Amino acid sequence: MLRFGLLCLGVWLHSADTLVTATVAPSIVEDLGGIAYINWTVSLYEVGAIIAGAAAGALCAKLGIRRVFTAALAIYAAGCIAAGAAPDMAIVIFGRWVQGLGGGMLLSVCYVAVEAWFETALWNRLFGIVALVWGAGSLLGPLIGGIFSGTHRWRWAFWSFAVQGLIVWALAQRWLPKTTPERAPARWPVLPLTLLSAATLIIAESGALSAGEMPNRITLAGMACVAGLLLAYAAVRIDRRSMVPMLPRQTLQPSHPVGAGLLMVFTLSAATTGFWAYGPLILKILFGTRALVTGYILAGEAIAWSLATLAAGSATPSADSWLIRGGAIAVFAGSAGFAVAVPAGSLVAMIVCGLLQGAGFGVCWPAIVQRAVRFADEDERSLTSASVSTVQRIGYAVGTAAVGIAANASGLAEGAAVPAVKAAGFWVFAAFVPVLAIGVACAWRFTKGAAPLALPRTADPVNL
Repeated sequence: MLRFGLLCLGVWLHSADTLVTATVAPSIVEDLGGIAYINWTVSLYEVGAIIAGAAAGALCAKLGIRRVFTAALAIYAAGCIAAGAAPDMAIVIFGRWVQGLGGGMLLSVCYVAVEAWFETALWNRLFGIVALVWGAGSLLGPLIGGIFSGTHRWRWAFWSFAVQGLIVWALAQRWLPKTTPERAPARWPVLPLTLLSAATLIIAESGALSAGEMPNRITLAGMACVAGLLLAYAAVRIDRRSMVPMLPRQTLQPSHPVGAGLLMVFTLSAATTGFWAYGPLILKILFGTRALVTGYILAGEAIAWSLATLAAGSATPSADSWLIRGGAIAVFAGSAGFAVAVPAGSLVAMIVCGLLQGAGFGVCWPAIVQRAVRFADEDERSLTSASVSTVQRIGYAVGTAAVGIAANASGLAEGAAVPAVKAAGFWVFAAFVPVLAIGVACAWRFTKGAAPLALPRTADPVNL
């Protein structure tokens, strides 16, 4: 159980880090500037996590779990140190990317290690504990970020997590076994991941292009965004022909239930990143909200997600259609509601919108995974189960990159004044209403008709 405890500490570092950084983001901008690139601190972190998460399984098979786990801790700590010592926003963003590499690998290695080191009968219980650790990180992350941001020591937040990473690294060197899993290493989908990373960077840069006084800046930003989306599409097309794909074959087929479900996850995830990326800055400028309070407003969405998931956990598979449709509508209402609440300056309405977003995702998330697996091809059920979270991360990366276009084009990059923040607060959310509508439509297509019973590979249909 010492091994499992160390794995959970790695999950803690990854889960707490996101809301810690979101809470201290206004202080970073206040000290270093670079408000046009504030969304990069989230999007590049997600890019790093996607790359590392996809590579973790193959690396564990080749190098062993302990080596990969300790390497991930070292990479994570290095990213924290770089961000904490950053002289400008560019180094902060680079440090966040490195943190994402380490953090994403820590989470993936945890799941690989549980399956390799523990009996099957313990998996559900251990994965439940991992979920609790993730929830604890979401709850305590804002408190940690608020303490450091409130005392104008945002750099210490990064350094404190670097110290934690190095402590866990030392303990892992002592307590984790050196054995290597006895299975052939899988290939790493290098080309699709490279294209996907490049696509996210292009979309993120299009947000920066929309700032300033450059002629035709909006046109250039739009062209760059379209180019990034086409590159992301190409990455998924190439992944379909890969020997070891990241996503199921039906990913680009919205007419198929699996394709519709994954498109729903992508669009809703991409459309709900505005509050994470710009919520702390908006709250600080409009209401003078303290960093600690801002952090807990953000954490409220994560808590609502967890509570809603627990509430829906006892639902029968026959109820998955209503859970998915109801959750999608709640996400639509919460995210679109921000477009009204922020310009109106209503803090209570903003909190309600955040809770709706979290509760909507929480209600439908388990049903999405189960229904997608039941519609998946027999040889892709495990891949389909894992791909829901992968597509969610891709949505977060693309969404936080794209949201910068709306924010900077509305004047936020030119100064953090109240009129600019209210204008940005409208467009950051209103611009994604069509994307939300696509997500709701996909939810209806995904839940059309009864899902087949997903049989285990070893099952005999006659006996069943």
